[in-house]
Amino acid sequence: MRSWIILILVVLLCACSSTSSNEVIDGILEVPENRKNPNSRTLKLVYKVLKAKKGDSLKAPIVFLQGGPGGPTVIHAEFWENHPLRNDRDIVLMDQRGTGTSEANCIEMGEAMFSIMRQDLDNEGEIKAMDSIFSICKYAMKQEGVDLAGYTSKENAADFEDLRKALGYEQWNLLGVSYGTRLGLTIIRDFPNSVRSIVTTGIFAPETNGINYNIENFERSLFTVLERCENDEDCNRRYPNLKEQLLKAIKKLESSPLHCNYKGKPFVINTQEAALIIYLHLYDRRSIGNIPLLIEAFENGETEYLLYAIKALESLSNYINWPMHHSVLAYEELPFYDELALVESIKRSEIAFNLTMDSELGIKLLNNWHSYRASEIENQAVVSKIPTLMVSGGLDHVTPVSNATEALAHLENGYEVIFPDEGHNLFNPCFFQIVEDFFNDPLDKPDLECSFISNPIEWNLEGLSQKKN
Repeated sequence: MRSWIILILVVLLCACSSTSSNEVIDGILEVPENRKNPNSRTLKLVYKVLKAKKGDSLKAPIVFLQGGPGGPTVIHAEFWENHPLRNDRDIVLMDQRGTGTSEANCIEMGEAMFSIMRQDLDNEGEIKAMDSIFSICKYAMKQEGVDLAGYTSKENAADFEDLRKALGYEQWNLLGVSYGTRLGLTIIRDFPNSVRSIVTTGIFAPETNGINYNIENFERSLFTVLERCENDEDCNRRYPNLKEQLLKAIKKLESSPLHCNYKGKPFVINTQEAALIIYLHLYDRRSIGNIPLLIEAFENGETEYLLYAIKALESLSNYINWPMHHSVLAYEELPFYDELALVESIKRSEIAFNLTMDSELGIKLLNNWHSYRASEIENQAVVSKIPTLMVSGGLDHVTPVSNATEALAHLENGYEVIFPDEGHNLFNPCFFQIVEDFFNDPLDKPDLECSFISNPIEWNLEGLSQKKN
């Protein structure tokens, strides 16, 4: 699995306003790059406020906290434009520092990284190529006076507090996804009086060790998916012995990588690309339903479906801002990972993906990025009485249910929701209904009945005719 992906590792009312319904406010927030440095540069962060459609609504707004770390936010304004949550609440979006339109650094890195994916490099060759890209970026950032010490969740949280004050909201509700859950928990830790309630999905809490158990989480989710296909009569008939076929296909790719043409240039799918493609398929229930077809494509060397999978790799490469991504992980995850636990986790892995060397090289890549390391507080659970709703997918391979269970032990007014048949991305009508009810009355236990309804995976049994789904 790619070295850089295996670590990957959202009461009171707003101030009265004369703005009309459906109005959109665009703005720029100026903040220090590093609040610990009195001579810090100033960053300009781009935000957008989608005012509540009900112009006279006095309900506290919702601020959406994007994942990644390094994912853009404002670009998704269209998703929220006509969302039911906007009917009577402002929706606040801001590109986090170093992402999207908020002073993002080295935006060309994604394409350079994708060019490395195209090649059939071993782990050593890949890490050298990746390290070269990051070194070039770091040099360019240094020339521009960028302070890498400023790209942390704590600084990120302070940005949103400054935004709240600038917009005149007395309190607001947080909605965080994936890394946005860590950001949200950091906000309620550092600025508890500013938050009315918080909803998180795909929990990545400060105490969550994202490195040690990444491989186990991935493998557990994948094998659960394969077992579900085996237990489904139609899926098992169409794709028998899936686990055996997967292991066989991966073994074959070690000696005979698949060669294809993507956008007019060669692309080689070896064991590393195969692992990453499978990893990306586990994010969403729709792509989960294509995993049997994916394994069949690996086994038979059929590249037609795999071209769609390669497109997802390219999209990911260009979506995330990698300097911000690596800065957060190097600062907040690297100081607290357990090398022995990681080695033991790899030993327990049943899939031969050359993960031992890959993981070690991934650690080296983070170590080389910068030397700033967080204090112990960034590894401690957040203790809070703020009403909190934590939502998890039962098939989540990135942030398993256990992450939420552990975090909730320290949240006095916390509630847990589990969607057994969902992955990491679980936005669905039931989820949003529960979220809306919770925001309306966060001190009441929400009605979770719709989350109990079984929603089995819809397996792709027709092959390439459904490949785009």
